Amino acid sequence: MKPVTWVHTADLHLDEPIRGWKGTRENAWKRSLDFRETFARVIGLTDERKADFLLIAGDFLEHGYVSKSTVRFVQEQFSKIPGTQVLIAPGNHDPYRPDSVYCLEKWPDNVHIFSEEWETLYYPEYDLRVYGRGFADFKETNWIAPDGVHGEGKKIMVIHGDYLQQEGTSFYFPVPDRELSSLEMDYVALGHIHKAADYRLNNCRRTWIRYPGSPEALNWKEIGERTVTFGTLDEAGVKVEPIAIHTRTYEKHRLDVKGCETKEEVVSRILKVAEKADKHSYHLFELAGRRSRELDLSEGTLHWMEDYLRKEGYEAVYFQDETKPDFDLDYYRQQPGVVGTFIRKIEERIRQEPGRRDEYERALYKGLEALLAKENVFS
Repeated sequence: MKPVTWVHTADLHLDEPIRGWKGTRENAWKRSLDFRETFARVIGLTDERKADFLLIAGDFLEHGYVSKSTVRFVQEQFSKIPGTQVLIAPGNHDPYRPDSVYCLEKWPDNVHIFSEEWETLYYPEYDLRVYGRGFADFKETNWIAPDGVHGEGKKIMVIHGDYLQQEGTSFYFPVPDRELSSLEMDYVALGHIHKAADYRLNNCRRTWIRYPGSPEALNWKEIGERTVTFGTLDEAGVKVEPIAIHTRTYEKHRLDVKGCETKEEVVSRILKVAEKADKHSYHLFELAGRRSRELDLSEGTLHWMEDYLRKEGYEAVYFQDETKPDFDLDYYRQQPGVVGTFIRKIEERIRQEPGRRDEYERALYKGLEALLAKENVFS
């Protein structure tokens, strides 16, 4: 019997508004095009590998936001792989509802979209059964097991949900470990978690469960390489291969500015930290440590550094100032008057509410900087 091959992806969120964006509106629009480019890369990989199936495990076309233009683009991309069966299991961000593009649009013949009811698709040339279902709305709080799971042949499941290794609950289709184990699938193609991960069940088939991760980062929490999964199922079992697919990545760099007295010195350190970084990526530099009183990190200085780095070839650079003025707190705490009183009161708040330490420390240094500037007693 022929082996089965597939590309597995999920959580592309096409046309979802970009949250936490640090750049301009124009650059946000350009960023949205990266997601289209990444989807085109997924199609290109599927074609290049001659994959039998493209499995899309939900959160694909953002409900309420996806444009007609994007839908047409996606349909055109699907038409480029007519020999591949495209199977889509809608998720909580693109549920299978009467007002969804899945219901309102006509899709190419090689595309099958699972509804809220479990479906079983049989492909005799592979002796393969694919079990799938989609979200009916934005929340799915209960696990629903598929009926009539066949005991023989190859078996793949495509769903969007929360894989639970222990007892628990979820608003997003909880998928209990023990339930999956009894179904004896060969491969479970999941979506919902944006970080790539896989699990093996201790059942007869040693079921593979895999989240491919989001193929393009949606925010600054999704750092570094983004992947899809290429899978193969034959008589020897399942093999999986993560493949980098992103158009651009988000990268974070933390930089201690202690000892720097000029913006040029800060930039010099940045260039050393980011020496091997991809200049095509989005870079966020978190400036940290004790800041010399000679070092100006005003908005104008940060703009100057952004411009300098762009001239060095870095396409998208952003800064986050988390530095603290280099004050001798032990000295100022002992001083009479408003400065000493201010420090002691803030430190007392920190002891009373340790969970708000970061917030109070920011207030401490900002307030102290203002008070000392007013008194002109920097030391």
